[in-house]
Amino acid sequence: MQIVRKWTLLCAVVAVLSISSQAAITWFPKDFTCPIDGEKNTFLVVGSYGSYIYSYPSRFQFLFFPRTDSPTFHTCKKCSLSTFMWDFDKLPKDKLPAIKEAIKDVRVSKAFKEYTELPVVERLEIMQKVYAVMEKDDTFWEDFYRIKGYHYGKAGDNERAAEARRKSLELLQTKIKADRAEDSRKLLYYVSGAMRHFLNDDEGAVADFEKARATKYAAKDADAEELKNAEAGLNSRIDEYIELMKSDDKKPRFTDKDGGHGH
Repeated sequence: MQIVRKWTLLCAVVAVLSISSQAAITWFPKDFTCPIDGEKNTFLVVGSYGSYIYSYPSRFQFLFFPRTDSPTFHTCKKCSLSTFMWDFDKLPKDKLPAIKEAIKDVRVSKAFKEYTELPVVERLEIMQKVYAVMEKDDTFWEDFYRIKGYHYGKAGDNERAAEARRKSLELLQTKIKADRAEDSRKLLYYVSGAMRHFLNDDEGAVADFEKARATKYAAKDADAEELKNAEAGLNSRIDEYIELMKSDDKKPRFTDKDGGHGH
């Protein structure tokens, strides 16, 4: 349902672009207590945002705010516990001893007053240790590796960006083969095509996009109107992607500099 609603919003992006340039994402500070060591931390949490986030270049990696923004990844200034902002104070109590063990040898690259001073990719590496303890499923890990690929690419580390994207692609292919009812094959093909493109396999990317376009959108518990809007929105995005790839023939490829292509 969440993905369906995202694509419903995507369909409306064109209508709001003319007014979205004046809109802004806002954050505000909030105090948190680390569940590992009791340290008091002040992190940023989301104040406001609008549907304009779905027009940002990161859409070409099927990544959207807040996963694309540094404040999203919280790190304790004492023990270095790192999580997504929505998990920091909600970690399962029975997992805390194992998490503490998993991060006991973590040493951050520099001392910091504000957690956002620490590179996002460094926080993500710590997060990987934390979430490995929590036995997350392949849907979580595909998303996580895609996020890692995005942020390593943004940091200019092409090798590690490619490594993360290959892991994302492997999980996507596993999900496509499994053909589970809870997964939308159309969306899986689309994201797979995006990862192939960023791995410099445009032939494979186009093949996946064509499969996506030929596959009907499906989502558990979605009503007919939601499915219709999601289908139209995703097909429009597929057409846009392919056209931009063609126009890029003798120009720089989609780049990681701004998370995708175009503004």
